[in-house]
Amino acid sequence: MIKDTVTKKGTAAVTSDQWHVVLAHFTVDAKSELPFVRSIVSEHDDSKGCKLAAKELTASLEAGGKKIPAKKRDQVFARPPHFKSLKLARRHKAG
Repeated sequence: MIKDTVTKKGTAAVTSDQWHVVLAHFTVDAKSELPFVRSIVSEHDDSKGCKLAAKELTASLEAGGKKIPAKKRDQVFARPPHFKSLKLARRHKAG
């Protein structure tokens, strides 16, 4: 079940009790300090199904956005159950 939540710091976030795919959509407002809006686009029973769905979504986004600079491309994440994703973010930092 997808639900809105908050982090320990009180920042708005979204989570799910299943494996889920998160889309970080780059907003048009270039003046914003937090240009990515994140939302959960699908839920899955296991990590394998989640990762497959994330790869399919990434492939569909890449097909239409090759000319977009890397910093402005939409991003896709596969997340485990109960992982809190910030609703607004600057960008994703690789771990």
